[in-house]
Amino acid sequence: MKLKKFRDPIHGFISISPAELKIIDSPIFQRTRNIRQLSLGHYVYHGAEHSRFGHMIGTAHIAGRAFDSLKQNSEELGEDFQENDVDRATLRMAALLHDVGHAPFSHALEGVLGSVHEKYSKALVKACFEDILSEEDVDVDTVNNLIDGDPYPDKPYLSKIISGQLDVDRLDYLLRDSYYAGVSYGEYDLDRIITQLAVVDNKFVVLDGGYEAVEQMIFARYQMYQQVYFHKTKRVFELMLRKCGEILGDEIDYPDPSKIEDRSRVEDYMRCDDRWFLNSVFESTDSRVSAIADMIKRRKPYKEVYSSVTYRKEGIREPSDLISELETIQTGLQNNLESLGIEDHEFLPDESSRSIYKLMPDYSISDTEDEAGENIIYIHYKNQHYTEPLEERSHVIDTLGRHQTFIIRGFVTPQKYAKAEEYIKRASGLRRPA
Repeated sequence: MKLKKFRDPIHGFISISPAELKIIDSPIFQRTRNIRQLSLGHYVYHGAEHSRFGHMIGTAHIAGRAFDSLKQNSEELGEDFQENDVDRATLRMAALLHDVGHAPFSHALEGVLGSVHEKYSKALVKACFEDILSEEDVDVDTVNNLIDGDPYPDKPYLSKIISGQLDVDRLDYLLRDSYYAGVSYGEYDLDRIITQLAVVDNKFVVLDGGYEAVEQMIFARYQMYQQVYFHKTKRVFELMLRKCGEILGDEIDYPDPSKIEDRSRVEDYMRCDDRWFLNSVFESTDSRVSAIADMIKRRKPYKEVYSSVTYRKEGIREPSDLISELETIQTGLQNNLESLGIEDHEFLPDESSRSIYKLMPDYSISDTEDEAGENIIYIHYKNQHYTEPLEERSHVIDTLGRHQTFIIRGFVTPQKYAKAEEYIKRASGLRRPA
């Protein structure tokens, strides 16, 4: 089988099979060249104009490497690893196609335009790629189940490559987003992690030689959310786009997943990319949308009027207490918009949260057993044949798991900022630090 070589800025040369190349060269996959990975993140980090296209190829590459490492290490440990080339191809295909159904501007418009992206990815896999998958003896339902986060049939440990706390999706996006944003927050030792993966007693594990690299990766994820993904200017531009989508509503003819799966609207879906949505916004005759569109064109965001990151109140020390205070303020502001002369579209509340690491369910503060129980990163000490959850060894990860990242803030148009700020001062005594 002759392999095609792709040169990737993160992973170097990536080998692509003929079947994978057919998928990549298809118009529906090529659409993802026009879906930016970080939505309007390039309005803050100007180099962050990369797309879902490169991310999906990188994810497939890591999936293949992870499978190969699992096989080699497991066999060296004397484990009965019977997985085959079809399993490897299935994992790579699931990784390659996991984001093919992303809405314009990635997560920024998810839920505003149709349903979650996994439903669209699964519909497109069924409608467009089933024949190609069948040629490789890859089952289309297994690929879709993996995209949905379901266990791999009879080999649930393989699912962790696609969906888990150490999955190939985040292993790629952390390095890729960090590289294109021009920051170092997301950097970690990928090679070390990959070479330490194994299956022990039917459990997906990291050998103890990879412990420090895994800890480094999780902290890198924490830093990326704090510094890049939750950056206030990036978030507000995304909220501005989202508000436009909410106002336009049914005027935007975005296909339903069921229509895509029966192929009746696949052709229509191919045009639904970032450019298509921006054109809908820029061409709108709705005065509210036009005002927001003009601000986007001129890179003039709404102004932050309160935030759990930048505001403090005397006597409040615990983050949870400040969040509670701000939730009360936010509700009050929303209830008084009309009396303050602020229109609904001129105020954009933002609540952002992320569990950087899900602890074991018996002592997790935020996750149910279904969410966390089988999703733990296990460290295996091969000399002692002993396995333990990562947080049992790492105080850093245990702390991150017990304190969910949460940000609450609000933005208003520059013209209405003074009115909103005055209300908040009267209602709460919040102030910016000197």
